[in-house]
Amino acid sequence: MLTPSRAESFAPSAGLIASLATTTWLDTAPTGATLCCLLLVPQPPHNSYETPTVIEQRMHAVADALRLGPATVPPPDIGPRLRLITPTEVALHFDGIPYRKRIPAGRPWTLLLGQGTPVALVLGLAPLPRSATPAEIDTYLDRATLRRRLLFGHTRTQ
Repeated sequence: MLTPSRAESFAPSAGLIASLATTTWLDTAPTGATLCCLLLVPQPPHNSYETPTVIEQRMHAVADALRLGPATVPPPDIGPRLRLITPTEVALHFDGIPYRKRIPAGRPWTLLLGQGTPVALVLGLAPLPRSATPAEIDTYLDRATLRRRLLFGHTRTQ
């Protein structure tokens, strides 16, 4: 099997965007202000062709379509990328592709988003099942932070 050696070879497809698991939560910024947080992660492999390398390349392509940066520098402002669809759902816009990711979110999260609260967008490079508990998500974030396996950006509503 031939696999592309660079992330640019993978264009985020509708299937890839739809397959991403999402989690939203509210946090407090270092300034004390409330911050909406959004985590995007790939799903565990479904077949032998979805190796960790291929999954990571796909996630780098997603990160490129969002203009996310590494944790070693301050997160970039990636512009307005979220649009409220319903009181409990938002759509995430990507550069260069016509697809949007529909994201379910709690009413407090969407209310704050609608009031202009900034969003910390976090993308994990390693898979995490949709069924992950809050404790498993915290562990994932802690480990991924230590291993520098997260990419970041700040966004807001369109």
